[in-house]
Amino acid sequence: MTERRYRRVLAAATVVGLGLRLAWVAWASRAPTGPNAFFLDPARYLGYGDQIARGHGMVEGLTGDPTAYYPPGYPWFVGIVDWASSPITDAAWLAVAYVQVVLGTASIVLCAHVARRLAGPVAGVVAAAVFGIYPNLIFHTGVVLGETLYNFLFLAFLATLLHRPWTVAFTTRRALACGLLLGLAIMVRPISLAVIPVVIGCWVLARKDHAVVLRWSAALLVGVVACIAPWTIRNAVRLHAFVPISTNTGDNLCIGHADGATGAFQTLEACQTDHEFLDGLPAELASDKEKQRIAVRGFIDNLDREPWLLWSRTYYTWIRDGDHDALFAVQLYRQDRWMAIPTESRLIRLADAIYWLVVAAGLVGCVQLVRSRRPEALALVGCALMTALVPLAFFGDQRFKVPVIPMLIIAGATLLHRPDPLPPPERATPTPTSNSTPTQTS
Repeated sequence: MTERRYRRVLAAATVVGLGLRLAWVAWASRAPTGPNAFFLDPARYLGYGDQIARGHGMVEGLTGDPTAYYPPGYPWFVGIVDWASSPITDAAWLAVAYVQVVLGTASIVLCAHVARRLAGPVAGVVAAAVFGIYPNLIFHTGVVLGETLYNFLFLAFLATLLHRPWTVAFTTRRALACGLLLGLAIMVRPISLAVIPVVIGCWVLARKDHAVVLRWSAALLVGVVACIAPWTIRNAVRLHAFVPISTNTGDNLCIGHADGATGAFQTLEACQTDHEFLDGLPAELASDKEKQRIAVRGFIDNLDREPWLLWSRTYYTWIRDGDHDALFAVQLYRQDRWMAIPTESRLIRLADAIYWLVVAAGLVGCVQLVRSRRPEALALVGCALMTALVPLAFFGDQRFKVPVIPMLIIAGATLLHRPDPLPPPERATPTPTSNSTPTQTS
């Protein structure tokens, strides 16, 4: 495939993806309202965003106390969009959705770039086409949840990581840029911390010069720490506690490991504490620590159940519900059910059918990438594996696999491996001699 044709096909896939996202947002985006809306993620993100836009920082609206319950990346994104769009509209949820349209469309190009670097231009355009029309990624564009932002940041990290071969063309400056992008992704979903050893390990495989690998690794870590440290310092100052990123670890662990855990998201009696939500910051900090202790105790006391719970979490995340969670989220998890049931059912069937095709192709692609033993290919597979495994330490939910889908799309596209065409050979310049007439050779 020529460069010109590649760009044309990529542009077409990008335009289609943009059109689908714009149409979805125009039709499906709604303000999260309802009797219990405040306690659901979209409304809470908008609440934090409103406080940030007003200059108060990340503050719990009901108590007025500073909070670190959620990782700060997405609330701050919502707050910045809210602040920037306030002269134009009061519908912050709609402004967020349209910015996510831009991020989702840019992610199509990033996805194509990563696939092309791994397997050539055909893989690139196929990855772009699949990412552009993938239903649940489109559904997420219209809801106030962090998956679209996270996918954009993580794909930008992968595109930067794989943009140049890991030879002399890869510089310490590029490793620092990778660290900054990865750090921003971590501030949206801290699970991405797990990919750091994967990247460093693949660098070790690619380069025998340990000094170079050490320099790249240090630059990567500096970039990550530069994103996390300011928030950790803020928490030390405003919360008077050491909270590196968020205080919802206790909740997530307790749901997955306390007595009565089934592997799915549910309210457990064993996770109830004396700390009430409206009691403010001290209750938030104490509840997080107590629930972590409950989770550890539940893990130890029910060690024989852990293999079954791990399977159950895998089942609820990857198998039972397919991949259409944002279709429910845009209806406030069916508390504001405005979509006609037949329409919803058709969209669910379409989304799940494409999901299973992507999973099948992605798994085969991952196997092929591992068999190639190329460090860059192993980096993609390792990132996908860690992003899939870490959430299984908590509880099962189909939303937890959304960050892995772009990497499965890329891995599946690499099955169509067609290297970039080599540039035409340079013509040799003849050296004239006194006994011959200069001629061109090829």
